[in-house]
Amino acid sequence: MFSGEYLSSTKHHPLKFLQRIEDEWGSYMPETIKERVYLLKTEFKFMDMFLSIQSFTDKPNMLTVTQKVHALFQDSAFDVSKIYQNLNRLTSLLQNKIRVTKMEIGANYSFFSEISLQQLSEKSGVDNSEFVMKFINGVVENVSELAEMDDLCSREIQEVLKELKLLKSLVGFLSNRWYAEPQSVRTFFGHVLFVAGSAAMVVWLYIPSYDNNRDQDLVPGEMNFLLSYLVRMRIKPVNPCIRKIYVDVLQALKWTMQSELSLNIQNVYVAEIEAGFIEILIHNLEEIRSISTLSRIEFLNHLMATLVEMLKFLRASLIHLPKLGLEFHLKDIDTISIDVGLLVYSLYDREEQDEEVNQTLFRDMPKSIQHIKEVIFLVSRKAFQSNLPRVHGLGCVDFLLNNLKEFQDRYSDSQYSFVKSQLQVIQKELEGLQPFLKDVAEEWYNKHERLHHCAALLNGKAYEVEYIVDSFIKKEVPEWCLVRWLFDIIKEVILIKEEVTKIRKKELLKFDFVLNDTLDTTPAHISSESINTPRITDEEVVGFEDVMEKLREQLIRGTKQLDVISVVGMPGLGKTTVANKLYSDELVVSRFDIRAKCCVSQAYSRRSVLLSILRDAIGESPTLTKLPTDVLADQLRKTLLWKRYLILVDDIWEASVWDDLRCCFHDSNNGSRIILTTQHADVAENAKSVSDPLHLRILNDDESWKLLKQKVFGEESCFMLLSNVGQEIANKCRGLPLSIVLVAGMLTKMEKSEKCWKQVAKNLCTNVLSNSKAIIEQSYQNLPYHLKPCFLYFGVFLEDKEINISILTWLWISEGFIKSCDDKSLEDIAEGYLENLIGRNLVMVAKWGSGGKVKTCRIHDLLLYFCKEIAREKNLLLWMRRDQNVNTSSSIYSHKQLVQRRMSINSQVVDLVKWSSLVGTVRCREDRNKGSFSIVQFSHIYFRFLKVLNLELIVIDSFPTELVYLRYFAARTSQKSITSSIVNLRNLETLIVKPMGGKLILPLTLLKMVKLRHLQIYSKAHFSTLNAADELLENSKFDNLITLSSPTFCCVRDAELMLRTPNLRKLRCSFVGWGYPSHVMSSLTRLETLSIKMDSCGSSPSNFPPNLKKLTLSNFTMHWLQSSIAMLPNLQVLKLVAVFFSKAEWEVTSDKFHQLKVLKVVDCPCFKKWNVSDNAFPCLEHLVLRRCRYLEAIPSRFGDITSLISIEVKSCKESLVESAMVIRESQVEEMQNYDFKVFINK
Repeated sequence: MFSGEYLSSTKHHPLKFLQRIEDEWGSYMPETIKERVYLLKTEFKFMDMFLSIQSFTDKPNMLTVTQKVHALFQDSAFDVSKIYQNLNRLTSLLQNKIRVTKMEIGANYSFFSEISLQQLSEKSGVDNSEFVMKFINGVVENVSELAEMDDLCSREIQEVLKELKLLKSLVGFLSNRWYAEPQSVRTFFGHVLFVAGSAAMVVWLYIPSYDNNRDQDLVPGEMNFLLSYLVRMRIKPVNPCIRKIYVDVLQALKWTMQSELSLNIQNVYVAEIEAGFIEILIHNLEEIRSISTLSRIEFLNHLMATLVEMLKFLRASLIHLPKLGLEFHLKDIDTISIDVGLLVYSLYDREEQDEEVNQTLFRDMPKSIQHIKEVIFLVSRKAFQSNLPRVHGLGCVDFLLNNLKEFQDRYSDSQYSFVKSQLQVIQKELEGLQPFLKDVAEEWYNKHERLHHCAALLNGKAYEVEYIVDSFIKKEVPEWCLVRWLFDIIKEVILIKEEVTKIRKKELLKFDFVLNDTLDTTPAHISSESINTPRITDEEVVGFEDVMEKLREQLIRGTKQLDVISVVGMPGLGKTTVANKLYSDELVVSRFDIRAKCCVSQAYSRRSVLLSILRDAIGESPTLTKLPTDVLADQLRKTLLWKRYLILVDDIWEASVWDDLRCCFHDSNNGSRIILTTQHADVAENAKSVSDPLHLRILNDDESWKLLKQKVFGEESCFMLLSNVGQEIANKCRGLPLSIVLVAGMLTKMEKSEKCWKQVAKNLCTNVLSNSKAIIEQSYQNLPYHLKPCFLYFGVFLEDKEINISILTWLWISEGFIKSCDDKSLEDIAEGYLENLIGRNLVMVAKWGSGGKVKTCRIHDLLLYFCKEIAREKNLLLWMRRDQNVNTSSSIYSHKQLVQRRMSINSQVVDLVKWSSLVGTVRCREDRNKGSFSIVQFSHIYFRFLKVLNLELIVIDSFPTELVYLRYFAARTSQKSITSSIVNLRNLETLIVKPMGGKLILPLTLLKMVKLRHLQIYSKAHFSTLNAADELLENSKFDNLITLSSPTFCCVRDAELMLRTPNLRKLRCSFVGWGYPSHVMSSLTRLETLSIKMDSCGSSPSNFPPNLKKLTLSNFTMHWLQSSIAMLPNLQVLKLVAVFFSKAEWEVTSDKFHQLKVLKVVDCPCFKKWNVSDNAFPCLEHLVLRRCRYLEAIPSRFGDITSLISIEVKSCKESLVESAMVIRESQVEEMQNYDFKVFINK
């Protein structure tokens, strides 16, 4: 709404009353009255502008009518205040009064009469740029609204609006630039007020906003003529007098800038202001080219076209430039913008001069353009560099080198010959620096900041070259800019290479000298992932033995009522660790029929919590995710009804959350329990049923020192020399377990000397919370260069969520965080990075895999917040949560949109098309239950640099086909097949799809995607007509494929696809309607993990891949399997599911399964008797029996296996449970295996 300066003192403004009427009536106001009130408001806005204009112009012939308008305002204010009594009659009367007044104004108003801008500029308020901006804003807004209401909205109205918006941009550019505005600025502002007011009056007096009679005002033709005249003679710089106004004000600004008397723009919208002025220049240049005779001069026309191209490029670059970078370059940008402006206006002058005079333009313009090019290049490159991540992975250069090779192969055109030669130089230089980048991952490099800086510079150059190559292909950046850019990068890479060579020579000599001067003979180039650290084990509970005992008693004894046992404490105190330890306690496990756990966290989702509990209670079921939330709640209640259950609800933030879940937990008076952890005492009090909440205490000094020693030294003893300083460090952690384990993580990775430890003690403060933040910061700073982006990347995940290790490492690889190594796979290197982070206690193990490797991990909330904050600061990642209120119109948000490279979106996201085309990663987790998500949003036009697209919970309606840089894609789909055009994603390495329909057809074109490393389909997948793929199979070889899950093979020909996967390490598949392909399986010599399901009876398997470590077999017959699997030399994990035992008996003879560590037998109804000879299973550690309902007993042989750690029994006969307890007695009492556990799950 526009409110003029002139009427700002009016106490009872009609607009205020009308707005109050609208607010109070709301939806109850009749439509006819609502429309009338809206039109009245529009009329008063224009009358307000009319009075403002008259206050500046003082036209004698308008004095009488101006007084009448004043009176109308006063009377209207009184009438509107009484409008409630008779709304319809009074609004109608008011409209008639306004109509009569408008007719009188129209009769007396002299459009475009000559006025003295000199006198106008001397009026009070004209020098107020803020007022001028408000006035022209009001004109644009009100004219736009009025034009939209009328059917006869003309081309002339649209043209005048366009010119007014450009004038508004010029006002913004010139505002607040002077300590005292010169006369030329006041004249310009007066001119703006005059033309804007004139445009408003023409449109207002022409268009009757509430009456269809058109004879009261000007005819349409006359209005369009007036508007056209206004644009041509009073706004555009065609008129020499008008042009002089613009030239004078720019000359004044140029002079003040040269004399350093001008002020910099103090405005958060500085980029938009600068871009707005450049838009004016582009508009005028393009107009000159279209109408001017100068454009006939070919050379000059080419220069003008070049100038337009440069200005457009500068405008785009300004939006990407951060505020600090913009301020640094602002004077240069302003200088060239003003120079271009003066040059453009001079072209209008040249139009009026003869050919001879124009010759000077031929001499001056190329020189000016060259200077402009220089500044634009510097600004645009600075804009790009300023928004690069300041933390890099070491694999960025690998990605670039692959892309450069691909570019050389694909684009052999002569038009790229120069570019290709320059890229070959860069490629050669970067390949020469590859050994250096590999060495940066070595631990001893961590102390050399200059080398880290060189590595960061090289990664930055990789981003730049990637952008340049793509820009050459897309032709979106001027070629002159890209050529200059390449030249500069070549020089810079050579300088970096020289710097690296110089530092390495110096540091290697220094390092060799240190080695010769010490007894430590550890080799220099030890990988950071192989450094000796205490063995990674489950989270230990140190110092809370009394707490654990008390809580255990409450769980397994105590009241028969349903009891909520709350553990309360500050962040980092160990609430979750204590709760998880109790949840997995041997005595606790055997007490309950059902156990389940969930994590609530700050971003509470009732649906997610219910699904998490149900999955633990009844197992994974594809139907669960399709059920409405209320049905899930009812199913959970029915599942728990009459069962003795234990539910762990971790990290509740609000009492309302527990109130929301309480109805699911029926009290059957059978001793069921709920463990609840929270930071907030009021939450615990609200949930209390019988037991009082337990407020977890901090550790005392002795407990702190014990925990620190355990984390640093493991089972070894602490050096006496470090005892005192170690206790000092432990005491400074103020009893907070998180602080202690983080400090231990730092101490583990540094030299165990008194000097180093004293420095750590010195850096620790005594405030508990401040100390935690400082310790996290110090732990991060102590990370090796290559681990920093890996750690910060945890910021993409939700709090308290378990993270699948395979997915995490695949993401790291796709993000370019992992540096390739000749003798190791990228996956192995990534796992080593993760082990290093776990060893530093920055990441916690959540679940162990049956093979002894970490299966899932998690990160503490405090560390997660740190990762999100630092990742945002370092331009690595922008994280948007579900309840985040994002103002997309704000300047700050717009800048984040335009420059962001990685986004993790946990919300119903705004239009993704608005985000930068430079973004490389999008991770979206919102579970959209309403319809499908359109993949069109990720068009190559908007997201052409996308490398990671993780839509793991999103149901998509189609597959991306044009994102040529994409390396990782995960999504759910409602489609029944994957499009054959997916082959266009030639760089794709990881494809993860979960079909909602249960089955998915894979296109034959997948066989051409030779870079694919992981193909994971969470259901049955069939290749379409593989029998017709002879030529494809002959020419395809998946040397890179490591993971394949879960194809269904219907014939031998289908299975022979795997003959083309020599490096396959993990395979999950099923066979339908035919036998086992022994010749195919035996060829998979690198396969380590195999899961096979037989959907029908077929031939017996004669052999398996020779190097298997983990094997899962479903629906096989053990009689056929025994000889094939029992002697596998490396088999460590064997899982038998629904396996048929001949005569319901399994006979295991001596020396069988001699490397097996884990044996699981699940859902085997034809398994009654089990005989195991001596020396069988000599290395077994874990035995799991689930739903083997007819098995009588566990063989006594297991009581003699010295390596056995645990037996887990679930839903088996009571006699089998008794035999497990006998084995426990034998292990503990006879074998003295005091750590042996038996878990009985009913």
